[in-house]
Amino acid sequence: MTAFLIRRLGQALLVLWLMSFVTYGLLVLMPGDPVDLMLAGDPNVTAADVTRLRALHGLDRPFIERYGEWLGNAVQGDFGYSRLFAAPVTDILAPRLLNSLLLMGLAFALAVAIALPASVLAARHPGSLADRAINLFCFAGISVPPFWLALLLILLFAVALGLFPASGMATIGDGGLADRAAHLVLPVLTLAAASVAQYTRHGRAAMVEVLREDYIRTARAKGARERTILWRHGFRNALIPLVTIMALDFGALFSGALITETMFAYLGIGKTIYDAVMGNDFNLALVGLLLATAVTLAANIAADVAYGLIDPRIRLTGRKSA
Repeated sequence: MTAFLIRRLGQALLVLWLMSFVTYGLLVLMPGDPVDLMLAGDPNVTAADVTRLRALHGLDRPFIERYGEWLGNAVQGDFGYSRLFAAPVTDILAPRLLNSLLLMGLAFALAVAIALPASVLAARHPGSLADRAINLFCFAGISVPPFWLALLLILLFAVALGLFPASGMATIGDGGLADRAAHLVLPVLTLAAASVAQYTRHGRAAMVEVLREDYIRTARAKGARERTILWRHGFRNALIPLVTIMALDFGALFSGALITETMFAYLGIGKTIYDAVMGNDFNLALVGLLLATAVTLAANIAADVAYGLIDPRIRLTGRKSA
């Protein structure tokens, strides 16, 4: 276990380094830089001022040299300052990362709580009315764009019915737990919709395949209860491919949070990355994207560990025990 985790953490650090290099290069290629924005705000800036400012910000140096300096500072914990917020990048991202993790964690938990029982119910009676209804719901959940679903939920529950707030994280002057929970309802529903549909479809397919196995027929022939067959023998074996889908979907969940947070004005890391890119805040956008990568890598490592917990035959070296 320890050797496996050390190896996977080393691989994750390598991926983060490659992502930092690629992302840094892409951000450098973006049109405009801090000096250009200064020029747009002050037409009286002279050519000498431009040259001095570019030298001050290091914009006159080669790309590799600038990246090397940034990487050296990042290793020491200095990720630079945010131009939009005039504060260290870590001070801006830390609380917003927690906000995003809360939103994604609730959406993920809701999706799993709905998808797993629905997938078992659909697989137990293939072709039944319940199976067709669940498949129809899944098709709609996958097909509806998150931004459009967000608008529908806002129009119905916030505008027409007035049950939940349309945007923000808390009511000004309130900020209590109940108020914070009310502001989370619509973003969580929006973010969980596509995941519920995807998990249910993959879970149903895995369960249908498992329920056709010989050991399931043997368990039925021995008189085992149907509930035991479904959940103890079938569901546990169907979880292995489903866990893989969930881990791979976590990155998509993070990107979906960007759209959801923007639609509901939720101050998470997704909306922060969007604002940073639109405002040409180089350091904030770069570190925000790297945090998104780190969260996705952590989800994949957690999935690998979960394999061994679900099926003891699977070793963390990737081989099965004899």
